[in-house]
Amino acid sequence: MLQILKRNPLAAVIAVLLHLVILLFLVVGVDWLEKPKQPSSSVEVVQARIIDETKVREQVKRLEQDEARQAEEKRVAREKEEQRLAELKRRQVEEEQRLAELEQQRQVENRKREEARQQRLEEESRRQQAEQQRKEAEQKQQAAEAKRQAEQQARKEAEAKRVAEEKKRQEAEAKKAAEEKKRQAEEAKRKAEAEKKRKAEEARAKAAAEKKRQAEEARRQAEALQKAREAELLAAMEAEHNAREMDRYIIQISQKVIRTWLRPAGISDGLKCTLRVRLAPGGSVLAVSVIRSSGNGAFDRSAEAAVLKADPLPVPTGALFERFRDINFEFDPNKK
Repeated sequence: MLQILKRNPLAAVIAVLLHLVILLFLVVGVDWLEKPKQPSSSVEVVQARIIDETKVREQVKRLEQDEARQAEEKRVAREKEEQRLAELKRRQVEEEQRLAELEQQRQVENRKREEARQQRLEEESRRQQAEQQRKEAEQKQQAAEAKRQAEQQARKEAEAKRVAEEKKRQEAEAKKAAEEKKRQAEEAKRKAEAEKKRKAEEARAKAAAEKKRQAEEARRQAEALQKAREAELLAAMEAEHNAREMDRYIIQISQKVIRTWLRPAGISDGLKCTLRVRLAPGGSVLAVSVIRSSGNGAFDRSAEAAVLKADPLPVPTGALFERFRDINFEFDPNKK
């Protein structure tokens, strides 16, 4: 009752005044306010006073009931608000526990991936060493084969030169025997004509050799130019193909990550961030980090979790994979 009076002092004053008025009417009566007249009966007068007092009491009672109802409504509303705040706090605690568990799981998975990566790197190093040893042995074998072929070619050339010299010597001796009688008379003339002929032959041979060398040089230059053009064309075609392949695989990676993404509670549309992902052959995720934040920590963490959940990611094979060992791409779940 005191709490009701404190919350509604005006209603309490009105109720007190009404009680005082009722008492005043009961004590003094209302006959002095009206002209004197003969009452029909004393019972009727008493009944009229009882009706007025009852109405007043009912009015007071209604006021008290309204005040009690309002107080009850406020109490119920306060209890509901306290329950709502307690539920929100409980959900917040559960979300923090879930995020902590996810972070712990991610760290465990990262350690496992790092150990697997170290093992793969060691195996790759051993393979490269074996390959290097094989190449060195092959180079030694090729060098030995080249040396053998060069020696064989030198022996052939020496033999051909010896045969040619032997043939020339025999021809010279036959000619000398046939022309022995004329040698003395025609020695000077023969030597002059032979020298002139030799020089002419040497000049023709030299000119023919130079012409052949120039033609061969021009042919080699033309072939080299053609090969260079073909190589440039192939390089341009390969670069364009690689660019298209990179765009295609980046789109596939982004789509797979978006499909595995779980929207955190309370995240609005329009957020995006840029992620850096390190990959191993086959698309295994070695590490992921945010290099340009969306401004919302929960959204950024959910993007990292989506990348880890999407492991393995689609990546090319062969030489093109080297461009996917460390990639950056924009995570935008609003893109379709």
